[in-house]
Amino acid sequence: MSEQQDALEDLESSGVLSALAWADASAYRRTMEDFDPETGHDQGWVGGTAHRLFCDRLHRVFSTGKYAVDAPEAAGAGLDAVAAGLFPGEYRRMPIIAPGVVTWSDLNQSPGWRCERWRLLLASFVYGESNRIPWPRKSPTKRRVASQGKPDGYVDSHPMLPFDEEFDPSLASIVQTMSEQGDDLGLTSLIVAHSVELEAGSRELYLGRSRLNRGGGEAWYWKHDLLATDFGTPGTGTLPISSGPRPGTPGVQDAPVRLRREIREGNDK
Repeated sequence: MSEQQDALEDLESSGVLSALAWADASAYRRTMEDFDPETGHDQGWVGGTAHRLFCDRLHRVFSTGKYAVDAPEAAGAGLDAVAAGLFPGEYRRMPIIAPGVVTWSDLNQSPGWRCERWRLLLASFVYGESNRIPWPRKSPTKRRVASQGKPDGYVDSHPMLPFDEEFDPSLASIVQTMSEQGDDLGLTSLIVAHSVELEAGSRELYLGRSRLNRGGGEAWYWKHDLLATDFGTPGTGTLPISSGPRPGTPGVQDAPVRLRREIREGNDK
């Protein structure tokens, strides 16, 4: 079985793939609802805002960051804190994943989550350019992730140039971190790449193994389109824009009011 098949089976059976689709749809829906070019919002604002909200939604569904609970049995208490700030209906459609199935696993302060032997890191890209993401021009963390050894059985039609650690000394700490947190534990880092086209509101969302494409060439060893798969949650097509009142408006409830879940600060760097 290929690495891609292993990853997709593991992450689908644990609910992670449906969580990614839900979180992406929720994050971009809120971003596009708030987007107002008349106030000075631009593509950079959209990308940065959606990225931060994507992290927030994943913290909610995975019970990490400020939505962490002390024990799995405490997850059912105070879920109104998790629902707060979501559009009507989004909370009810949020996948249910028991706390501890997915854990916080940042890499050199780049937001990340771990499920079994897979670490997931977020990355934004230019809409329509997923196959040409220039990983060598990304952050040192993303460059190092893209330089992981190729998957078993992969036949590379565009061999990469040798990776020179001395080319960028800032990679030294990341190399050490990946060795300590990943290689010794058999942990493989995958990229969750997301994007939106402003005028149409169309989104792209991929999960895959990035490839350090020095000199151009393929940006992935493999990638999977998460918006082309029906996980039983919203996440495909054009972004819906809510015409009704937002959560918290009198007369509207997204979920029954419950005791508030304890809010704790998390490392969101």
